Amino acid sequence: MQNYYEKLIGLLPKFENKEFYDILSQCTEIEVVEKGHCLINFQSSAKKLFMVIEGAVITDFVGSNGEKRTIMFHTEQFCPFFKSYDVFFQHKHSCYEVRATEHTVVAVIDFEYFYQYILQDIEVLRFYTHATEQLFLITEQLRNNQLTLTSEEYLEWLYEHFAFLFGRFPAQNIASFMGITPVWLSKLKAKLFS
Repeated sequence: MQNYYEKLIGLLPKFENKEFYDILSQCTEIEVVEKGHCLINFQSSAKKLFMVIEGAVITDFVGSNGEKRTIMFHTEQFCPFFKSYDVFFQHKHSCYEVRATEHTVVAVIDFEYFYQYILQDIEVLRFYTHATEQLFLITEQLRNNQLTLTSEEYLEWLYEHFAFLFGRFPAQNIASFMGITPVWLSKLKAKLFS
């Protein structure tokens, strides 16, 4: 696990205050999971922050009828941080399910403990704020294009801007994310690449 912790440190910027690394080690567990493992269960109330060290996970929204719809993708290089925002900000149980789509290693951080520290360290707070803003920017770009483009145009836009998604995530999750069926996704891909 020490190698994974060192890899985690390598993914973060170099902070001047070395106390940060001690605090991080105190509030972080490394979890190695296999494909299909659920990191955040539906109706969870755990206040944990996750960071993908290696691997890939998806976030599914679970509707009132139990139907799941993929709403975000996470890898070590793309939106690596995730948490159950409804638990943190609305003080509700999670309406999401987050699970690994391949062998994955994540840092599981006790967010309340960590957050108390980052409020006192402006350098770490800047990093956390920037990472959060990046996530919101990407989410907004994805949503805005999904709402304004046809499914064919949206697929083309996804390939243009986020082609790696198609090599890392199952087609059924990409189709769910796009709001179309896997069959329709297959037809659109055939048309796009013909």
